[in-house]
Amino acid sequence: MRSPLTRASGAAGSVLRPPFRGVTSATFYGPDTHLFNPRAIPRGDVRAVGSYVSSDVPAGVHDQGMIYLGPIRGRGGRWTSIDVPAHGRHVTGHVSACPPRRPKCVVMDTLAHSTMGDLVVGNYGLRPTAGSRPVSGNAFIYNLRTRRFTLLRLHGSLHTKSTFYGIWQDGGPGSARYTLAGGSSARGGQRGFLIDYNARTGRFGRPHYFTYRERPVPTHVEGITGVRGGFNLAVAAGKYGPAMAYVPVLRHGRFGRARWHLVPVSSSGLCPCQVVTGNTVWRNRVMGLYVNSGSPVSRTYLAVVAGR
Repeated sequence: MRSPLTRASGAAGSVLRPPFRGVTSATFYGPDTHLFNPRAIPRGDVRAVGSYVSSDVPAGVHDQGMIYLGPIRGRGGRWTSIDVPAHGRHVTGHVSACPPRRPKCVVMDTLAHSTMGDLVVGNYGLRPTAGSRPVSGNAFIYNLRTRRFTLLRLHGSLHTKSTFYGIWQDGGPGSARYTLAGGSSARGGQRGFLIDYNARTGRFGRPHYFTYRERPVPTHVEGITGVRGGFNLAVAAGKYGPAMAYVPVLRHGRFGRARWHLVPVSSSGLCPCQVVTGNTVWRNRVMGLYVNSGSPVSRTYLAVVAGR
């Protein structure tokens, strides 16, 4: 593989202000467009998801999820606030995010990370009692058509420190089959994982766990894109920094062994850097943030991974 071409990227844009009461800050994470979802997203519009912080929230709540559908400039769009229910209301199977014996437990954070097709995916955190320390919750799916949540249960547990950061609609617009990506501590240390999901039946496939080059480093999938024969993933690979992994899909839908490519932003002309992330991927292009050691300002980069 030749070294990736890495360059800073910038573009004119708009600052969108969520219209919810008391908003003090807000962040978008993942978009979907008319190109991928022509039935639900008008040409020229975007559906973006993220989270916001408001001073007008119930006690114990910090981040709330949000969905925006409309023009990129932000005028004339529609905003929706979503919060994972604490005690099973509007949840598939009436599954309670909070332990049943903790009536004062609240969902402290609802973080919507990505969207495609009819689904939004993300993760949530819990505050078991008033004034207590927060604890990790789990990953969630929000169905835009049914307006219901599905909470991820792995190996019989709702509390596996799992997240959904990426989503890909297998089969194109109208398909009920999805591949979801993120990180999980269901089997010990944090590992990246992929899992199939059928929105029509509500069934999950078998989770596929992996770490960077099978080494004992925290590994987390940040983004996913479908390519011929499988998926390319943007991955946070612990001390090794951002990486791209190609994961083939084998017969009977199983996932194969990952093939890895580091994204050497740290060794490029953009650095030395304090921080480098790999947040999303499209085909063989990985995008993320970097903070140069000589400046506190976060900037974006685009890295083209040759050989894929």
